[in-house]
Amino acid sequence: MSEMKIYYARHSGFCFGVKRAIKMAIDATRGRKVVYSLGPLIHNPIVVDNLSKKGIITVSNINEIKGRHVIIRSHGIHPAIGERLKKNFAIIDATCPKVRRAQLYAQKLAKEGYKVIIVGEKDHPEVKGLLGYAGQNGEIYTEGFKMKNRRIGIVPQTTLNIEYLTQAVSKMLPYVLEMKIYNTICNETILRINETLEIAKKVDVMIIVGGKNSANTTRLYQMCKRIRPSYHIETADEILPDWFNNNRSIGITAGASTPKEQVRKIVRCLKRGF
Repeated sequence: MSEMKIYYARHSGFCFGVKRAIKMAIDATRGRKVVYSLGPLIHNPIVVDNLSKKGIITVSNINEIKGRHVIIRSHGIHPAIGERLKKNFAIIDATCPKVRRAQLYAQKLAKEGYKVIIVGEKDHPEVKGLLGYAGQNGEIYTEGFKMKNRRIGIVPQTTLNIEYLTQAVSKMLPYVLEMKIYNTICNETILRINETLEIAKKVDVMIIVGGKNSANTTRLYQMCKRIRPSYHIETADEILPDWFNNNRSIGITAGASTPKEQVRKIVRCLKRGF
């Protein structure tokens, strides 16, 4: 292991939206014992556990909130849930500005009479929120899309792979008369994916660091494993020596909800050869 070369993606770790959400959450605890997050603030169990020690408590539904102050996480929420929260709680809105922009575009397209197609992962909280802003005019894209003679507006999930968006647009185009697209994919996502793929092409094995519940980390892993043997891990304890047999180089990247220190621990582990 000591002779192996390690390539680390510069565009990895916390994105702007995640840094902002964590800072807002920690600031909100000052002078208060507890604030609540409706759903995990970010998709990283290690970070969420550390935040809970600071008084930021994750709940899965509104009925579990026992205090006054509630954080809206970086992914945003469905507007109907937002309205319910406003009636009973003081809101700290940590929705990523890039997500907020996508929400406003979905709302705008719906008001203009377009059928709003949200391109993204149907169970992801951001996508559910975007669908809410599209209202009755909203629909989540599926590969079986066939909607003839319609005006459609497209809003992608901010962490989507742009290749997937391009493929989706190509499949939808033959079935519509008019298509309006707002490319709401975050530039940090594009940089992260491009650099990760470049590293994957020149190393023997890839390590992708981040929460197993993180959509963008999982996406990086899925893309890398099509190129090289790849492993998605959260901690150094998951590393197995057999992964590196006869290999001379390792690439390391991380999802947008992965702190630098989580990656540094893994790098240190690899450098010392376990």
